[in-house]
Amino acid sequence: MTHTETHPVDATRTERCPQNRPKGVLFCPTCGHESPVGGDWHVDWRGDTRSLTCPECRTLVSDR
Repeated sequence: MTHTETHPVDATRTERCPQNRPKGVLFCPTCGHESPVGGDWHVDWRGDTRSLTCPECRTLVSDR
């Protein structure tokens, strides 16, 4: 089952245009922070699950 969160429209605005983003860039849906997958995200491993958390607002961005 997929978990879906909703956020205000302003929360996903970034200064960089989506067409100019390099592939492999994650962005935080809460504060708009952008960084490559191997960038400055806080990484936490629990067994085989990797969680990436925003370094600015601590929002969970990805978990696999």
